[in-house]
Amino acid sequence: MRLSCQKALLALLIATIGCHESTGPQTVSANYALQAINGRQLPTYLAQTPGPTATIYWATLTLDQSGKAVMTEHRRVEPFSTEGTYTITSDYRIRGLQIEIGSFQPCPINASCAPNMTGMIVGSTVKLAINPGSSFPISYEYGTAPVVAF
Repeated sequence: MRLSCQKALLALLIATIGCHESTGPQTVSANYALQAINGRQLPTYLAQTPGPTATIYWATLTLDQSGKAVMTEHRRVEPFSTEGTYTITSDYRIRGLQIEIGSFQPCPINASCAPNMTGMIVGSTVKLAINPGSSFPISYEYGTAPVVAF
């Protein structure tokens, strides 16, 4: 009788593990500080594009267990001399080492929807393509180093 109970318990445990979607999206709780943009240390310009130039002084990326990504960035835009801190909250998905941040709802008809940001999580670093498919690629590299605000 004891052996039958152990076999039943083992079968139940295997069935429970088998029903878990191990390849599904993961959520984490993590905080990152922006270290570099396209390999340049901060503060640095956002991208070499025509028109006004934004200088990024600091930025953070926070991922929470509910699947939300909060990106906060402090920048100054020249020649207008406007400076401010901006925050965007999006959804995120992690599959293995891949991360995608943005919206996972279909884009409404006749709407102009930005593409999701994509990247990799390697150890304590997140490398994120901010504008995938653009002719002016921008890559953010976040690390777990402390945030330095100016």
